[in-house]
Amino acid sequence: MKKVLATVAALGLVLGVTANALALDQPGRASEVESTTAPRVAQPTAPGVALWSVAGQWVLAGALFQNGLGLPGGASLNDQTGTDAFYIYSFKILPTLQVNDKISMEAEFRFADRDVFGATDTSLFQVDGTSKAGRMIDTYTLWMNWVSPFGKTQFGRMPAGAWGTKFLNNSTQGNRLRWYPNMLPENWGSLIFMQKVTESDAASEASDQDNDAYYVDLSYKAPFGKTTGALWAVRRASNGAVDPYTTTNFWLTGNYAFDALSFEYELNMAFGDAGYDDLGQALDAKGWGFYGDLGWKMQDWQLGGLFIYASGDDDPNDTDIKSMMSNANGTGKDFNPSQILFGDYMRILNGDMGGLSPDSINDSIKTGTGANAGVMAFQGYAKFALSPSLSFSGDLTYAMADKEPTGYDSDYGFEAGVGMAYKLMDNLTYNAHFSYLWTGDYFKEGVSGANVENVYLLAHALSMSF
Repeated sequence: MKKVLATVAALGLVLGVTANALALDQPGRASEVESTTAPRVAQPTAPGVALWSVAGQWVLAGALFQNGLGLPGGASLNDQTGTDAFYIYSFKILPTLQVNDKISMEAEFRFADRDVFGATDTSLFQVDGTSKAGRMIDTYTLWMNWVSPFGKTQFGRMPAGAWGTKFLNNSTQGNRLRWYPNMLPENWGSLIFMQKVTESDAASEASDQDNDAYYVDLSYKAPFGKTTGALWAVRRASNGAVDPYTTTNFWLTGNYAFDALSFEYELNMAFGDAGYDDLGQALDAKGWGFYGDLGWKMQDWQLGGLFIYASGDDDPNDTDIKSMMSNANGTGKDFNPSQILFGDYMRILNGDMGGLSPDSINDSIKTGTGANAGVMAFQGYAKFALSPSLSFSGDLTYAMADKEPTGYDSDYGFEAGVGMAYKLMDNLTYNAHFSYLWTGDYFKEGVSGANVENVYLLAHALSMSF
């Protein structure tokens, strides 16, 4: 084993690359997507006998990249100011306690969560840049499942996020009461839940200060795939100056397969209230987004194309909020169709890694002037399995802003990427990836004579799951 690990480490150093570890699928329920299909029903156990099972994942990932963005005014780059390199690691276990055939408990414990390899003791345990010094184990989720005559019900702190696809999604945890009813006709499914987003009444004389979320979906499963429609409403409490308001999102998702062809899509629309401006005027949510993936598989090859759209806002000063990308998360932290424009490390159009990469990587796309630009992107990709253990991939992506802020250019640029994955053992995989972005003029941020350079990313990861 030591020889295997040493060989892998040496290969990674020689190549300088490997796949984005944070884009790897998480095992078991860590990667679960909200679904109208209830989780597995417990198997009967002997009276008074509880059964344990455990899943988990360990990841060590490294990255080297050049930051050619966010340098208006003609500033130049060099090896000291324009590059970054680091390793991060994660370790999580997911135990299940089967109490009987009706009741079970599930949890996720994180011993390390994207911790910087080589960090000092005072900053060793970090999540999204927040120090967790002294917290050796983070109880990330903990909930109970109850199978009743009316369906499956779940209580507690559980995985939250993702409806159908990872577009515009940010996996996290939420305090929920969730119900999968079983009274629907065959091939129909549903999920209903309530989530306590923020509790502000406890130990407080104020009332009705909580933020609550409500979700309901309905799906139909046909021989060729499943279609799901969902409503997600978040009621945000008053801050004392204005009334509470509710923002609602509608999702329509589908995942279909016709012989060698497959098609996945998500339509996302926001409506209702979006808060209040500085004058106390109500803001109206009117953003929308669409994602589609058409694939064709033949023997060891898979070819496909993506279309991505998230609306921008051509007038951020009026009361209509048309931008679909959030200021913090862009097109979603979990959405990684490419490694630079939509990757974890570079945090350009999607979510970030909690400050691990330089702040100068064009945060203006998600904050400030550029937050209202939105995105329209196209991608072609190919995957090839040389053997059951070794596979290769490649992609070419072009992205542009949906709306141009005053003085800006709409061109985000072209990105090309190649990658490989090698299964060393059944539970041990090594990934490598190289991506290059021909940076578009959008990143000049409307500054005449600004200098931006092309960007490259070399990343690799060793992951173990069980």
